[in-house]
Amino acid sequence: MEIQVISAAAKICEYTGKPVGQWLCYSFHYGTNIENMKNRVMELKAARDRVQHRVIEAVNNIEEIEADVNMWLTKVDDILGKAEEVLDEEEKAKMCYPKMACPNLKLRHKHSKMAKKIVKEIGELKNCRFDKVSYRPASKGSVTTTNMDYITFESRRSTVEELVGALVDANINMIGVWGMPGVGKSTLIREVAMKVKEKKLFDEVAIATVTHKPDLLRIQGEIADRLDLKLDKETLSGRADLLRERLAKENTKILVILDDIWEKLDLNEIGIPCDECKIVVTSRNRDILSSEMGAQKDFGLEVLPKEEAWCLFEKLSGDSLKESNLRSKAIEISTACAGLPLALVTVAKALKNKCFFEWEDALRQLRRPSPRNQKRMQEVIYSAIKLSYSHLESPELQSFFLFCAQNLAFSTIHYQDLLKKCFGLRLFHGISTLEEARNRTYTLVRSLKDSGLLLDALDSSQCFRMHDLTCDVALLIAYETQNVLSMRDEGLVEWPDEDDMKMCTTIIVLNRDIHELPDRLECPELRCLNVHAKDREVSFKISDTFFEGMRELKVLDLTYMRLSSLPSSLKLLTSLQTLCLDQCVLGDIAMIGEMKNLEILSLIHSEFKQLPREIGFLTHLRMLDLSNCKLQVIPANVLSRLILLEELYVGNSFIQWEVGLNNESASLAELKHLSRLSTLEVQIPDVNMMPKDLLFEKFKRYKIFIGDVWDWSDKHEDSRILKLKLNTCFQLERRIEMLFNGIEDLCLDELNGVKSIVYELDMKGFQQLKHLHVQNNAEIKYIIHSRGLVIDDVVFPALKIFSL
Repeated sequence: MEIQVISAAAKICEYTGKPVGQWLCYSFHYGTNIENMKNRVMELKAARDRVQHRVIEAVNNIEEIEADVNMWLTKVDDILGKAEEVLDEEEKAKMCYPKMACPNLKLRHKHSKMAKKIVKEIGELKNCRFDKVSYRPASKGSVTTTNMDYITFESRRSTVEELVGALVDANINMIGVWGMPGVGKSTLIREVAMKVKEKKLFDEVAIATVTHKPDLLRIQGEIADRLDLKLDKETLSGRADLLRERLAKENTKILVILDDIWEKLDLNEIGIPCDECKIVVTSRNRDILSSEMGAQKDFGLEVLPKEEAWCLFEKLSGDSLKESNLRSKAIEISTACAGLPLALVTVAKALKNKCFFEWEDALRQLRRPSPRNQKRMQEVIYSAIKLSYSHLESPELQSFFLFCAQNLAFSTIHYQDLLKKCFGLRLFHGISTLEEARNRTYTLVRSLKDSGLLLDALDSSQCFRMHDLTCDVALLIAYETQNVLSMRDEGLVEWPDEDDMKMCTTIIVLNRDIHELPDRLECPELRCLNVHAKDREVSFKISDTFFEGMRELKVLDLTYMRLSSLPSSLKLLTSLQTLCLDQCVLGDIAMIGEMKNLEILSLIHSEFKQLPREIGFLTHLRMLDLSNCKLQVIPANVLSRLILLEELYVGNSFIQWEVGLNNESASLAELKHLSRLSTLEVQIPDVNMMPKDLLFEKFKRYKIFIGDVWDWSDKHEDSRILKLKLNTCFQLERRIEMLFNGIEDLCLDELNGVKSIVYELDMKGFQQLKHLHVQNNAEIKYIIHSRGLVIDDVVFPALKIFSL
């Protein structure tokens, strides 16, 4: 019945007026339109699902969805919603009029019209084709620190500010940051990168980690990822061309950071144009930055001060420190980390929420690390420092580094002390004089400082430092590779078993509670023995048989002891080259004269009244150091017999010089027999004690005080120092004139007859003089007088301090 009605109505539509006809057509085509809409809705849903699957995949790959795709999906949802409304209303109508042959024509018209419109809109949406639905968003150049617990430390604020200043300096393209392992180079440079990005000083920042095994393809990839650059070339050179073009992009300021460089890196091979972008490189080795990479400015990082170290440790420890007993222990542990950020971070995180006994055990480990039991807490620190050691440029430098650690006393190492032992052990090949050994020592120390493994001393150029944790690692390496036994700081001395002792090449006992040595140690491989006692007011006991089992000993250092006599077995040490009895209270030491092969004898700051005549038998002696001994007697003709002597130190020790040769006490005239003497430290109360034909011009370094007005205890850092008081007419004292050539520190008192310092004392203008002090010289009229000068350039070019 319904089919017949619709068919008839269709004919009516053809002959009826347009509005009425359209109205009747929507009603009579109701079933067709609804069915057509259902089919198109199913097709649209399938199309939507296909796009939606690609969208989900893109979102999971951290891609952004194209705007037109999002708009299309929104329209699809809107149309599908309208279709659902039509279908819902149709279902409701059927439920209301289930038996009506002719349903509500008005409702049929509405639904049919809506269905036809929806079909048309679906057709328009289905015509959209998406080649891709998403895109990789441009990198924001975000730079995060490796340590989320970063703290802005006051001690590093100036470094950060200067580094930022260098980054915006148009004349600087490459900047270096260097420091010891674990000092925080990577963390600091990432913090700086964040600051310059936030301040919009650079459009983009790219960071790549180089490491000790540089992978150039990976480095290129890390930089490209930061710059949203697709390196779709296979070869290194092809990728480098793409990267170079991107970094040289016009009107774009790019900062490239290459972190942790161990050796020279060819930036051109990677594709980094040095002239087109700003580059920051970090390394443990300063020399790599300046000499190999060509950094125009470099910044060194030191360890944190104690207060800042505790601030970092306290923050990382969190709620663990609420217990008062843990807090006091934490302060001790923080101090033991000695300001090294890597150690502070590693230890604090390892101990977080741990029990008190674990904190105590950690402190023990830090103070006395065991070579046989490397705890996980220490592995990060140990590995970082050992890696630096492994990459030192030569076995000689590695051995020297380990030896520095063995001679660390209270965080400092004295150049002079190190020189004495290095020379005795023949640590340097091809070295024949102390001067050559000294130069080599300074060179190697500089290399280790540049590598971050040694540090400048805080208040003296005569010594240097090593971080306590660096020293611990060095001693562990020395134990594992060289059988070095070290017993330092607190506690009683516990000697290893006999088998272990037989393997030892070096034994160090430093600042331990020790008052005597065993009757005998069987150490056939021992080359170096250092024992530093804790109290020289108590007599120290050394058995006469003690040295019998160590015939190959080359260096013996017994410090801060009270020794009434020396053990008889000492004379068995025929290989001994260096003997140090420093800061001791000594009785009979005549036996030293029997050690014929001795080359270095050091008795600094020791108490004994007379230098034994037997010392004159030491004809192989190269250095005699009697500094600060307060000697009453040096017998005549002892010094003159030391014909190979290169260095003599008797400053603040002996002043009873005789004028002639035929006396009971030593005279300065004996020095004329020492043809190899190149270093002299001496006090001469009266200029008349000086022999007239003593040639001072051969001295490469000297510290000579002439006159009775000078205080030896004044701090002196220079190599050539002269303090002069004559009380006579200067014209008679031309024999000391040659000392002015190359002098660095000069003090003058009562130079009668001198009116012009430069003209009369050094017509070359004191080219190396750093410090000049003039007192009690009423006759001096001129410091600089041009009359008679033989130079055209400046006078006093190196002068730092002038005191008049």
